[in-house]
Amino acid sequence: MLREYIYDNQFQIWYINKYLNIYNYIEILSFDDNNIKIKIPDSILSIKGKNLTITKMISDELLIKGNIINIEFKRYEK
Repeated sequence: MLREYIYDNQFQIWYINKYLNIYNYIEILSFDDNNIKIKIPDSILSIKGKNLTITKMISDELLIKGNIINIEFKRYEK
């Protein structure tokens, strides 16, 4: 059980107090202060809002801050 938690590579998204934490994303496709598009397994994650900033970015994790208005998943075929 602990090993599965430590090596977890499934996509996760958490929203807490104007912060959106994204785990295990593939790449950032586009970014400005009103819209961020991120490639995730089998989908494109589109985040719309105002004053969006990426406050943390490491190889498998993003932390986005701002006034988030909408989060949309668009499924794509491989």
